[in-house]
Amino acid sequence: MDIDKIKVKLHDLFCEEASIVLYESDKDNIASADIIDTLNIGRIVFFEYKDMSAELRDEPFIVNVRYEGENYNEDDYVMNRSVVPSGNVVRVCIFPVEGYSWNDEERQLVGEFLLIISTLKSRIRMKEFIEYATFHERELGFYNSFYLGKTLSMVQKLDRLSEYSIIFFNLVNISGINSMIGRAEADIMMRRFGAMLTEGLEQPECLCRMGGDNFVMVARHEHVDTLLKILNGTDMNGDASFWETIRMSAYCGVYHCSGHEKSFSECIDYAQASMLIAKNTNHANVQFYDESMVRIVTNTKKIESRFKDAIIKKEFVAYYQPKVNLENNMLIGAEALCRWNRGKKLITPDQFIPVLEKSNRICSLDFYMLETVCKDLASWMDKGKTPVRVSTNFSRKHLGNPNFVSDVINIVDEYRIPRSLIVIELTETTTESDLIRLTECVQEFRKAGFDVSVDDFGVGYSSMSMIKDVPFSEIKIDRSFISSDSISDRDMIMMKHIITLADDLGMTTIAEGVETKEQIELLRKYGCYRAQGYIFDKPLTKEDFEKVLDNPDYSSRG
Repeated sequence: MDIDKIKVKLHDLFCEEASIVLYESDKDNIASADIIDTLNIGRIVFFEYKDMSAELRDEPFIVNVRYEGENYNEDDYVMNRSVVPSGNVVRVCIFPVEGYSWNDEERQLVGEFLLIISTLKSRIRMKEFIEYATFHERELGFYNSFYLGKTLSMVQKLDRLSEYSIIFFNLVNISGINSMIGRAEADIMMRRFGAMLTEGLEQPECLCRMGGDNFVMVARHEHVDTLLKILNGTDMNGDASFWETIRMSAYCGVYHCSGHEKSFSECIDYAQASMLIAKNTNHANVQFYDESMVRIVTNTKKIESRFKDAIIKKEFVAYYQPKVNLENNMLIGAEALCRWNRGKKLITPDQFIPVLEKSNRICSLDFYMLETVCKDLASWMDKGKTPVRVSTNFSRKHLGNPNFVSDVINIVDEYRIPRSLIVIELTETTTESDLIRLTECVQEFRKAGFDVSVDDFGVGYSSMSMIKDVPFSEIKIDRSFISSDSISDRDMIMMKHIITLADDLGMTTIAEGVETKEQIELLRKYGCYRAQGYIFDKPLTKEDFEKVLDNPDYSSRG
């Protein structure tokens, strides 16, 4: 054996190590094949164990033969052992050909060769580990948004985007399923549901988790119908000791890519916009994208991108809609309503509030409005005007803020506004966890000297049971009870019972959306003596509302 020649070849092999093929037989690599023959190597084997205990028990879960001659000496071998980033133990063994034993110098050379391929194996495993961590979310192991971007970018560069559709879906009631069968079992079910969706798909088709219960699928057009059938509702069978059958379904938005999009992110945005429409309307669980949705996506992005700047420039302003006592037609309060003064255009809440509600931006706006109300109240009191109570709206998203009540108190006290002048207006909730937190917040507000009103009462399914448990000061009767041209007997019965129930529980009632004298008479008939609506005034600017403070008697108005 030419030892010097082998050393040169090992040096060359080390310098050209990237060219060694480890996913196929090393025999296929010219550089390594020559050394394998020269060193009389009969077999190379990779053993992989899940941990050290499995290694001690000699229970490999992978035995990967890289090179195998027809005959080898199984009694003699050189071994290298390493622990890869995942915690698995990898052993590489090299055996001589049958009937051959290495001398010390040859064994040293075989060891050097083994070190080279072991090092390469470790590098490959490290690369695999990093790649997995980069392109998979940690919780359940689904592909993540980075993988989605990589996939769509590749498809777009290949000019094949027009062959694919994007399905953005949101799992229905996953929090309820978690509560029902437990988080661990729900995770198992979610993985199984994902496996059902990806069965039969081929690269680059994929399923990616965007966070929480939101997912995106890249699928060929011809596979969309099959996938939507699964997403529309599939019974999942489980362990009878935990759960027998649970139905998994999703709200879906589908965008068929045209190939003319400026970027692949547009495809995701269009699919997501479609999903939100499916989720927030009473239509079917699936919404296909159409051109009219461009305005929705564009408007959403504009609002989100301009919001921070609008807060800094104080473009959001408070309008005040008067509240009137129906017994004497006197002003008794107002509701602060937000308007966006963008340049010369006044933007109404229905155009931006739903967008801000999707994120915590709405919380920033609510506190901004509270501070604006406090400034205006302080201004009116400084001018010697008699102030009235002003209600300010707060999103349910504040329930996730453990400092919600103290944050409100700090703002009100900073401007030295009597807490009795601020009414905290909250919308009702339907989930049990939110109801518990809502009850805590209302109790804290009442204890701190604030009145709390529940907005849009009568719309939600939990209305009656909620006011039994939550100590509101005021119930705001939703306009739907009195807004129709002909109020039904059922509406009148409901309204009568709401007013009676509130009175028995020590709460006041106020009706919103009052527009006619007939509606006023109806409210008086059933004992609701507070109202707001266009029959009295539309929402007013601060300056116009000041005039109402100076002349609070609505009986003298036309």
